[in-house]
Amino acid sequence: MKKNLLIVLLLMLSIGVQAQIPEEVKDIMKKCSEKMKSDNGLEIDLKLHVGAVIASMDGTMKMYRKGDKSFSVMSMKVKGHEMYRETGYDGTQTWSYEKAVDKDERDTLTITKGAQKKKEKFSVDMGLDKEYKKAKLKTTDKFYEITFTGPLTKDMPKKSIIRIVKDTYMLHQYETKVSIASVKMTVTKVKLGLSDNVFVFDPKKYPNAVVVRK
Repeated sequence: MKKNLLIVLLLMLSIGVQAQIPEEVKDIMKKCSEKMKSDNGLEIDLKLHVGAVIASMDGTMKMYRKGDKSFSVMSMKVKGHEMYRETGYDGTQTWSYEKAVDKDERDTLTITKGAQKKKEKFSVDMGLDKEYKKAKLKTTDKFYEITFTGPLTKDMPKKSIIRIVKDTYMLHQYETKVSIASVKMTVTKVKLGLSDNVFVFDPKKYPNAVVVRK
């Protein structure tokens, strides 16, 4: 009898935790998610700012999505050095290419067989209402601003902020903190419809890279 009562109490507590995400927030996130996906593929261009104690970085990022396939290109500058990275998943393997920062180093191409195991460090998560315990909604003239706190897993940042355009439900901005750095991504362009060629892995594009296979 005591065991059954404990199970009921645990279920009630679980329901109470989930209920802290307001229905209005869930509805906004659902509409935004629907706007930010397409069966024909989606391209998102972003401005990227990373702030840290030692230095800050500014750059651009392009993200491509179609079904379970993905490809992203990130270029950033910090203290006169350029950081360039490509990451892709074609449905069977993941690859990442990193351009050497120093002239004495070589570029690196890492190829991993199998399904994509984890999210990219710099990526927009459209399912935040399912990743956090709490959410606070603030409405401005142009945007819905939602602050998520209380992550359900250790992998998620302690707080994430997302801004969604009120009139269109398109994503405008995403802020979070990764390790010791704060990250801000601002959408500059959204394009619907992509060719499958975007997701084709061609190792010949990286002739000078050291290849690491996993």
